[in-house]
Amino acid sequence: MPCDIEKMNKLPVEARFFDVNQLWYFMNRWVVRLLYPTSVTPNQITFLSLVFGLVSAGFYVSEIPNALVWGAVFLYGKVFLDNVDGNLARVRGTTSRFGRFLDSLADFLVTVLVYFAVTIVLVRNTGMPEYWVLGLLGLAVCFLQSTFFVFYLVNYTSRVGSYEKNRVDESVTEEDRRGVEEGQTDPWDLRLQSLFVWVYGWQDKAVEQLDAFCRSLARVDDTEEALKNWYSDRKFLAWISPLCLCTNNVMLVIFSLLNQLELFMVLLVSLMNLYVLGFLIWKVWTCRQPSSH
Repeated sequence: MPCDIEKMNKLPVEARFFDVNQLWYFMNRWVVRLLYPTSVTPNQITFLSLVFGLVSAGFYVSEIPNALVWGAVFLYGKVFLDNVDGNLARVRGTTSRFGRFLDSLADFLVTVLVYFAVTIVLVRNTGMPEYWVLGLLGLAVCFLQSTFFVFYLVNYTSRVGSYEKNRVDESVTEEDRRGVEEGQTDPWDLRLQSLFVWVYGWQDKAVEQLDAFCRSLARVDDTEEALKNWYSDRKFLAWISPLCLCTNNVMLVIFSLLNQLELFMVLLVSLMNLYVLGFLIWKVWTCRQPSSH
Protein backbone atom coordinates (compact mmCIF):
# COMPACT_ATOMS: atom_id res chain seq x y z
CA MET A 1 0.00 0.00 0.00
CA PRO A 2 1.46 3.41 -0.97
CA CYS A 3 2.29 5.90 1.78
CA ASP A 4 -0.50 8.47 2.18
CA ILE A 5 1.41 11.16 4.04
CA GLU A 6 -1.76 13.20 4.66
CA LYS A 7 -2.86 10.59 7.19
CA MET A 8 -0.11 11.67 9.58
CA ASN A 9 -2.22 14.70 10.54
CA LYS A 10 -4.51 14.43 13.55
CA LEU A 11 -7.21 16.53 11.88
CA PRO A 12 -8.87 16.55 8.45
CA VAL A 13 -7.93 19.51 6.24
CA GLU A 14 -11.15 21.44 6.85
CA ALA A 15 -10.78 21.21 10.64
CA ARG A 16 -7.13 22.20 11.01
CA PHE A 17 -5.82 25.30 12.74
CA PHE A 18 -2.37 26.86 12.98
CA ASP A 19 -0.41 24.84 15.53
CA VAL A 20 2.91 26.43 16.41
CA ASN A 21 4.30 23.00 17.29
CA GLN A 22 4.39 22.13 13.59
CA LEU A 23 7.33 24.52 13.24
CA TRP A 24 9.54 22.30 15.38
CA TYR A 25 9.13 19.09 13.38
CA PHE A 26 8.89 20.22 9.76
CA MET A 27 11.12 17.27 8.73
CA ASN A 28 8.60 14.68 9.92
CA ARG A 29 7.12 14.05 6.49
CA TRP A 30 10.47 12.99 5.08
CA VAL A 31 11.28 10.75 8.04
CA VAL A 32 7.83 9.11 7.97
CA ARG A 33 8.24 8.40 4.25
CA LEU A 34 11.59 6.75 4.92
CA LEU A 35 10.28 4.65 7.82
CA TYR A 36 6.96 3.66 6.25
CA PRO A 37 8.23 0.64 4.26
CA THR A 38 10.54 -0.56 7.06
CA SER A 39 9.84 -2.88 9.99
CA VAL A 40 10.43 -0.06 12.52
CA THR A 41 7.35 0.32 14.73
CA PRO A 42 5.95 3.50 16.31
CA ASN A 43 6.43 2.02 19.80
CA GLN A 44 10.12 1.44 19.04
CA ILE A 45 10.42 5.11 18.10
CA THR A 46 8.66 6.05 21.35
CA PHE A 47 11.22 4.00 23.26
CA LEU A 48 14.05 5.69 21.35
CA SER A 49 12.60 9.11 22.21
CA LEU A 50 12.58 8.05 25.86
CA VAL A 51 16.27 7.10 25.58
CA PHE A 52 17.06 10.48 24.04
CA GLY A 53 15.24 12.18 26.91
CA LEU A 54 17.12 10.20 29.54
CA VAL A 55 20.45 10.96 27.87
CA SER A 56 19.47 14.64 27.78
CA ALA A 57 18.83 14.68 31.53
CA GLY A 58 22.15 12.91 32.06
CA PHE A 59 24.03 15.53 30.07
CA TYR A 60 22.35 18.37 31.96
CA VAL A 61 23.55 17.12 35.35
CA SER A 62 26.99 16.13 34.09
CA GLU A 63 29.79 18.61 34.47
CA ILE A 64 31.45 17.91 31.15
CA PRO A 65 32.28 20.81 28.81
CA ASN A 66 29.23 22.01 26.86
CA ALA A 67 26.89 19.95 29.03
CA LEU A 68 23.97 22.29 28.37
CA VAL A 69 24.55 22.13 24.63
CA TRP A 70 24.53 18.33 24.58
CA GLY A 71 21.52 18.26 26.89
CA ALA A 72 19.70 20.58 24.48
CA VAL A 73 20.69 18.53 21.41
CA PHE A 74 19.34 15.29 22.85
CA LEU A 75 16.24 17.02 24.21
CA TYR A 76 15.41 18.26 20.73
CA GLY A 77 16.01 14.73 19.44
CA LYS A 78 13.46 13.53 21.96
CA VAL A 79 10.95 16.20 20.82
CA PHE A 80 11.38 15.23 17.19
CA LEU A 81 11.04 11.48 17.73
CA ASP A 82 8.11 12.06 20.06
CA ASN A 83 6.14 13.34 17.08
CA VAL A 84 7.39 10.89 14.49
CA ASP A 85 5.96 7.90 16.39
CA GLY A 86 2.38 9.17 16.24
CA ASN A 87 2.76 10.36 12.65
CA LEU A 88 3.97 6.94 11.53
CA ALA A 89 1.22 5.14 13.44
CA ARG A 90 -1.49 7.25 11.80
CA VAL A 91 -0.05 6.79 8.30
CA ARG A 92 0.11 3.02 8.79
CA GLY A 93 -3.28 2.89 10.49
CA THR A 94 -1.76 1.24 13.58
CA THR A 95 -2.68 3.76 16.29
CA SER A 96 -3.50 2.12 19.60
CA ARG A 97 -4.43 2.92 23.18
CA PHE A 98 -1.21 1.20 24.28
CA GLY A 99 0.88 3.53 22.14
CA ARG A 100 -1.12 6.54 23.30
CA PHE A 101 -0.40 5.83 26.97
CA LEU A 102 3.19 4.70 26.38
CA ASP A 103 3.93 8.01 24.67
CA SER A 104 2.38 10.12 27.45
CA LEU A 105 4.10 8.17 30.23
CA ALA A 106 7.47 8.50 28.49
CA ASP A 107 6.82 12.26 28.28
CA PHE A 108 6.07 12.36 31.99
CA LEU A 109 9.25 10.53 32.99
CA VAL A 110 11.50 12.59 30.74
CA THR A 111 9.92 15.90 31.80
CA VAL A 112 10.36 15.11 35.50
CA LEU A 113 13.99 14.04 35.06
CA VAL A 114 14.93 16.95 32.79
CA TYR A 115 13.38 19.53 35.11
CA PHE A 116 15.11 17.98 38.11
CA ALA A 117 18.38 18.00 36.16
CA VAL A 118 17.96 21.66 35.19
CA THR A 119 17.16 22.57 38.80
CA ILE A 120 20.27 20.73 40.01
CA VAL A 121 22.33 22.77 37.53
CA LEU A 122 20.83 26.03 38.83
CA VAL A 123 21.40 25.13 42.49
CA ARG A 124 24.94 23.92 41.81
CA ASN A 125 25.93 26.97 39.74
CA THR A 126 24.45 29.56 42.11
CA GLY A 127 24.82 27.85 45.47
CA MET A 128 21.21 28.87 46.18
CA PRO A 129 18.95 26.03 47.39
CA GLU A 130 15.97 28.37 46.85
CA TYR A 131 16.09 27.35 43.20
CA TRP A 132 14.55 24.03 44.19
CA VAL A 133 11.31 25.93 44.79
CA LEU A 134 11.53 27.58 41.36
CA GLY A 135 12.36 24.25 39.70
CA LEU A 136 9.49 22.34 41.30
CA LEU A 137 7.09 25.19 40.55
CA GLY A 138 8.31 25.23 36.95
CA LEU A 139 7.71 21.49 36.65
CA ALA A 140 4.14 21.79 37.96
CA VAL A 141 3.42 24.76 35.70
CA CYS A 142 4.83 22.93 32.69
CA PHE A 143 2.50 19.98 33.25
CA LEU A 144 -0.55 22.16 33.89
CA GLN A 145 0.02 24.32 30.83
CA SER A 146 0.51 21.33 28.50
CA THR A 147 -2.55 19.60 29.99
CA PHE A 148 -4.51 22.82 29.44
CA PHE A 149 -3.73 22.72 25.71
CA VAL A 150 -4.37 18.97 25.40
CA PHE A 151 -7.73 19.33 27.19
CA TYR A 152 -9.05 21.78 24.61
CA LEU A 153 -7.40 19.95 21.72
CA VAL A 154 -9.00 16.59 22.59
CA ASN A 155 -12.37 18.23 23.23
CA TYR A 156 -12.09 19.71 19.74
CA THR A 157 -10.80 16.62 17.93
CA SER A 158 -13.43 14.41 19.55
CA ARG A 159 -16.10 16.65 18.06
CA VAL A 160 -14.68 16.50 14.54
CA GLY A 161 -14.31 12.73 14.62
CA SER A 162 -10.54 12.33 14.76
CA TYR A 163 -7.84 11.49 17.30
CA GLU A 164 -10.06 8.65 18.48
CA LYS A 165 -7.43 6.99 20.69
CA ASN A 166 -7.63 9.88 23.17
CA ARG A 167 -10.49 10.64 25.53
CA VAL A 168 -11.26 13.85 27.34
CA ASP A 169 -11.65 11.81 30.52
CA GLU A 170 -9.21 8.90 30.70
CA SER A 171 -10.53 7.53 33.99
CA VAL A 172 -10.72 3.74 34.04
CA THR A 173 -14.33 2.66 33.49
CA GLU A 174 -16.20 -0.56 34.00
CA GLU A 175 -16.29 -0.91 30.23
CA ASP A 176 -12.48 -0.77 30.17
CA ARG A 177 -12.25 -3.52 32.81
CA ARG A 178 -14.89 -5.61 31.09
CA GLY A 179 -12.99 -5.37 27.82
CA VAL A 180 -9.94 -6.95 29.47
CA GLU A 181 -12.00 -9.63 31.21
CA GLU A 182 -13.68 -10.59 27.94
CA GLY A 183 -10.39 -10.64 26.05
CA GLN A 184 -11.31 -7.72 23.79
CA THR A 185 -8.61 -5.45 25.22
CA ASP A 186 -4.97 -6.16 25.99
CA PRO A 187 -4.37 -6.12 29.78
CA TRP A 188 -1.37 -3.86 29.20
CA ASP A 189 -3.68 -1.18 27.80
CA LEU A 190 -5.50 -1.10 31.13
CA ARG A 191 -2.27 -1.18 33.16
CA LEU A 192 -0.83 1.79 31.28
CA GLN A 193 -4.17 3.61 31.46
CA SER A 194 -4.26 3.16 35.25
CA LEU A 195 -0.69 4.47 35.53
CA PHE A 196 -1.58 7.38 33.26
CA VAL A 197 -4.51 8.34 35.50
CA TRP A 198 -2.25 8.12 38.54
CA VAL A 199 0.37 10.54 37.18
CA TYR A 200 -1.81 12.86 35.10
CA GLY A 201 -5.17 12.69 36.90
CA TRP A 202 -4.61 15.70 39.15
CA GLN A 203 -3.74 17.90 36.17
CA ASP A 204 -6.77 16.76 34.18
CA LYS A 205 -9.10 17.47 37.11
CA ALA A 206 -7.55 20.89 37.74
CA VAL A 207 -7.96 21.97 34.11
CA GLU A 208 -11.47 20.50 33.94
CA GLN A 209 -12.53 22.55 36.97
CA LEU A 210 -10.90 25.69 35.56
CA ASP A 211 -12.78 25.18 32.29
CA ALA A 212 -16.09 24.67 34.12
CA PHE A 213 -15.49 27.90 36.06
CA CYS A 214 -14.78 29.81 32.83
CA ARG A 215 -17.89 28.39 31.17
CA SER A 216 -19.96 29.52 34.13
CA LEU A 217 -18.52 33.03 33.83
CA ALA A 218 -19.37 33.02 30.12
CA ARG A 219 -22.86 31.64 30.90
CA VAL A 220 -22.31 28.70 28.54
CA ASP A 221 -24.80 25.97 29.38
CA ASP A 222 -24.25 22.21 29.16
CA THR A 223 -26.19 21.60 25.96
CA GLU A 224 -24.24 19.85 23.21
CA GLU A 225 -24.66 22.79 20.83
CA ALA A 226 -23.29 25.27 23.37
CA LEU A 227 -20.38 22.98 24.26
CA LYS A 228 -19.58 22.43 20.60
CA ASN A 229 -19.31 26.18 20.05
CA TRP A 230 -17.18 26.57 23.19
CA TYR A 231 -14.70 23.84 22.25
CA SER A 232 -14.60 24.50 18.48
CA ASP A 233 -12.87 27.87 18.70
CA ARG A 234 -9.91 27.32 16.35
CA LYS A 235 -8.48 30.79 17.00
CA PHE A 236 -8.27 29.99 20.70
CA LEU A 237 -6.63 26.63 19.94
CA ALA A 238 -4.06 28.31 17.71
CA TRP A 239 -3.20 30.89 20.35
CA ILE A 240 -2.79 28.34 23.16
CA SER A 241 -0.79 25.85 21.06
CA PRO A 242 2.52 27.27 22.43
CA LEU A 243 1.53 25.74 25.78
CA CYS A 244 2.08 22.23 24.39
CA LEU A 245 4.89 20.20 25.97
CA CYS A 246 6.62 20.14 22.59
CA THR A 247 7.04 23.92 22.49
CA ASN A 248 7.98 23.98 26.17
CA ASN A 249 10.84 21.57 25.43
CA VAL A 250 11.96 23.54 22.37
CA MET A 251 12.06 26.73 24.45
CA LEU A 252 14.15 24.90 27.05
CA VAL A 253 16.47 23.82 24.23
CA ILE A 254 16.88 27.42 23.06
CA PHE A 255 17.46 28.84 26.54
CA SER A 256 19.93 26.02 27.27
CA LEU A 257 21.95 26.94 24.18
CA LEU A 258 21.93 30.54 25.43
CA ASN A 259 22.95 29.39 28.94
CA GLN A 260 19.89 31.11 30.40
CA LEU A 261 18.16 28.37 32.39
CA GLU A 262 17.16 30.74 35.20
CA LEU A 263 15.49 33.11 32.73
CA PHE A 264 13.61 30.18 31.19
CA MET A 265 12.19 29.14 34.56
CA VAL A 266 11.22 32.69 35.53
CA LEU A 267 9.45 33.31 32.22
CA LEU A 268 7.70 29.94 32.42
CA VAL A 269 6.11 30.57 35.82
CA SER A 270 5.37 34.27 35.23
CA LEU A 271 4.93 35.34 31.62
CA MET A 272 3.43 32.06 30.37
CA ASN A 273 0.89 31.97 33.19
CA LEU A 274 -0.12 35.54 32.36
CA TYR A 275 -0.41 34.40 28.74
CA VAL A 276 -2.84 31.64 29.77
CA LEU A 277 -4.84 34.02 31.97
CA GLY A 278 -5.07 36.61 29.21
CA PHE A 279 -6.47 34.20 26.64
CA LEU A 280 -8.91 32.69 29.13
CA ILE A 281 -10.26 36.16 29.88
CA TRP A 282 -10.49 36.80 26.13
CA LYS A 283 -12.32 33.52 25.57
CA VAL A 284 -14.82 34.17 28.36
CA TRP A 285 -15.41 37.71 27.08
CA THR A 286 -15.92 36.75 23.43
CA CYS A 287 -18.10 33.73 24.23
CA ARG A 288 -20.14 35.36 26.99
CA GLN A 289 -23.85 34.76 26.58
CA PRO A 290 -26.41 37.42 27.57
CA SER A 291 -28.09 37.00 30.93
CA SER A 292 -31.51 35.34 30.87
CA HIS A 293 -32.77 37.78 33.54
